[in-house]
Amino acid sequence: MSIRLILNGKSSDQPKLRKMVTRLRKQGIGVDVRVTWEGSDIEDFIHQASANGVERVIVGGGDGTLHGAANALMKLPAGRRPALGVIPLGTANDFARAAGIPLEPTEAFSFAVRENAYPIDLGKIGDAYFINVVSGGFGASVTASTPAILKRMLGGGAYSLVGAARILSFSPYEGRLRMPGYEGKAAMVVIAIGNGRQAGGSQELAPKAFIDDGLLDVLVIDAFRLRDVPRLVRELEQLSGRGDLVRYFQVPWLEIECEQSLPVTLDGEMREIKQARFEVVPKAIEVVLPEDSKLLERNGTHALVGSDE
Repeated sequence: MSIRLILNGKSSDQPKLRKMVTRLRKQGIGVDVRVTWEGSDIEDFIHQASANGVERVIVGGGDGTLHGAANALMKLPAGRRPALGVIPLGTANDFARAAGIPLEPTEAFSFAVRENAYPIDLGKIGDAYFINVVSGGFGASVTASTPAILKRMLGGGAYSLVGAARILSFSPYEGRLRMPGYEGKAAMVVIAIGNGRQAGGSQELAPKAFIDDGLLDVLVIDAFRLRDVPRLVRELEQLSGRGDLVRYFQVPWLEIECEQSLPVTLDGEMREIKQARFEVVPKAIEVVLPEDSKLLERNGTHALVGSDE
């Protein structure tokens, strides 16, 4: 098997990975290594790998690096997309954690080299793809405003800390949602559109999601007051399409219109939208995953949630 290892330049000082590359080469496994310097490098490296017949690209970095790799793969014809392996080297590593990918770099590298790849869906908004979760409203605001030093010191817990400090002053985003079986207004504190399950530092925003079911999981939390918190907690535990404060849907597409710009993160990458269509792209790429990953539909019961159930 031919392998290309692509490391995010910010996380490339990995002596143990260097030793593993040397050991694998001695075992007859072809591994070449590239280190990114700027944003476009990952696309260039993946496209070069495909042109050279590389069967598997393994990326080392955070969720943003994984986002870049997924988008680079989708610019290739379906038959020329190498399988994707993941070495979690970021702060939150939300996709890897939810998928059950090893978090220790050398274990993750060995796993990515030797284990099987599975076809998974991607989400799409415009011409951009996401492998994990789009979070909007309060969650995206917290992610954008959390100081980098606090992320490094506290990891995923930094998001909850900053969130707790800001929740009382947050104003909801007024808008309209449209999807199969539902259309209506919303005053959104949080909206999450999940191909995967968690974002923002291990916050499970789409707990019923599978990455190979041909659906996006949509969580909407509407405006609430402090006295509503007990009801909010109950509805978060139930997750139905008919809650007063919390609604949860599983749909192939979703359209959003907002009166003001809504901040969202795509796999941790920030942008703002006022009108957008999200849709699922079934079985878009292959990713190396544990056979028993909870994100694969075959390893869980698919409890479909909708507005009429």
